[in-house]
Amino acid sequence: MNDKVKALVLNIIDYKENDLLLQVISDDKGFLSLIVKGGKKITAKRHFSILCAYEFIIDYKDNKTIYSIHNSKLINSYYEDNNLKLLAFKNIFIELCLKAKELYDLDMYKNIIETYEKMNEDNMYLLGSLFISYLLNIFGISPNVEGCVVCGNKKVIGISNRYGGFLCSNHINNENTQEVDYLKKFRLINCAKYDNYELIKDVTYDFKDFCLIIDFFIANSDINIKSYKFYKELYEE
Repeated sequence: MNDKVKALVLNIIDYKENDLLLQVISDDKGFLSLIVKGGKKITAKRHFSILCAYEFIIDYKDNKTIYSIHNSKLINSYYEDNNLKLLAFKNIFIELCLKAKELYDLDMYKNIIETYEKMNEDNMYLLGSLFISYLLNIFGISPNVEGCVVCGNKKVIGISNRYGGFLCSNHINNENTQEVDYLKKFRLINCAKYDNYELIKDVTYDFKDFCLIIDFFIANSDINIKSYKFYKELYEE
């Protein structure tokens, strides 16, 4: 009774006549749906927003996924009022979390919160790439970055989404080649963990770096990320 749950709001949808349903990722209870009684009414006492973390009071029970909110307290807001580019970028990871729902583990909440807490325009592509690397791992589709996926040759010149990692000059065929710097950073981010962030925080990742890893994820997970397409249309560099 009256269990405290820390959670990040990922989506808000209409529910019944006057209520709202919050789709959230919690710190230790997975993905939950929380009912805001009378949330659609003008006179509603409680208001919630995506990209905000709250402490909710609910009556938690195992094997139940929808709960009424007894009380709530805002912990932190990661919503961007004055930076539409950063807001559009953050929305990519909202969608990714929702689509990784079946593969939830305890690190997912911790990693997405850490991503949002530290993210700004200078490090957004680095942190975004780090979160994608984490997802590749839990999906079991991390790329081979130790050498050519065909022959093991350490002298690689490109990344193949189709073959699952690096390719050397003998096996590149029609795949795109990449500059050495991009290959090094692709390997680095796929070997890094959130615990290593302080060691890599000064490495500059640009939009192309981010595209290389998220395109690899999309190709190998077969998941369509609409918010990524929207971001590219607006801000492709």
